[in-house]
Amino acid sequence: MDTSKNLFRILLLSLLFIGGSIATATAQSDIKELSEKSIEFSELPKAVQDAFKNSEYAEWEIEEVEKVETDKGTMYELEVENEDETYYELYFSLEGKLVLKKEKSHKDGEDDHR
Repeated sequence: MDTSKNLFRILLLSLLFIGGSIATATAQSDIKELSEKSIEFSELPKAVQDAFKNSEYAEWEIEEVEKVETDKGTMYELEVENEDETYYELYFSLEGKLVLKKEKSHKDGEDDHR
């Protein structure tokens, strides 16, 4: 009986975690940039540097790093590209949490892919 209660608790917590992540991603997709400033990777907060270095994008080429003021507060945007020319803008919170990932295309041909 205790095993089934524990399994139920694990399942419930898992569903809450997954649901919370989906809701967070949806809410964060509405980020409105108010201003941005180019900075060096070394100027990022340590939590953001560590989060990026430990992410699945750590081996990707960093095209640009920016400190971004948004309607949700200060964030740090890393524009990254892999060898397949897949290109993302990764938005990190001050605490190092990846809050938004935007895929970008290379249609316009500019160097910074905008």
